[in-house]
Amino acid sequence: AGGVQAQPAGASERSPAAGRELLNSERIEQRFGSYGIEVLESGAAYRVSNLYSLEGAQKICRTFAVVRYPETVAPEFALEHQRILAGGSIGAVFSAAGWRVEKRHLYFGTLTATRRVAELMGIVAGTALATHVYVLDVVKDDHRFQYAAIVEIHHPDYLRAADLPAIYGPADPAGRTELVTTMLTVAKAKMSD
Repeated sequence: AGGVQAQPAGASERSPAAGRELLNSERIEQRFGSYGIEVLESGAAYRVSNLYSLEGAQKICRTFAVVRYPETVAPEFALEHQRILAGGSIGAVFSAAGWRVEKRHLYFGTLTATRRVAELMGIVAGTALATHVYVLDVVKDDHRFQYAAIVEIHHPDYLRAADLPAIYGPADPAGRTELVTTMLTVAKAKMSD
């Protein structure tokens, strides 16, 4: 477990390139008018973050995110990885460094809000929350790397389960069901910590 860090996204990190999918940070800011990231836990293998918007001075968690980092950090993205470990938003850091960020959507479903997540989101514990498991690849100069496996658990006023396939198309675990199961198990544990 690590300390709490907050980092508002900079304007230059939020300018989407033509034709690419919006980053979650961009989608939150577009919908709610602000975006920040608060790292709740950070280690060598996992990071847990509160992707929030502001309502007055109050942080409202829009996405509770659990990231599993790569076991081996390639030299090609070592600098970006260090920025992410320091609290940077994954998609924003890679995009600002000229990488194309691509998601392979493995699972759409729901998880039940725990007391911890409900408090961050300002909702009732037990609420069904849209849940998205995907693998994030980064691409630059004909090099492709799998950077992370990610679970995003969304506030019901932000995204619902039916919104995920409408935005991203169908989920396809394509031989990655064990990864999906592992990531959902880890996410449930982190939601209760």
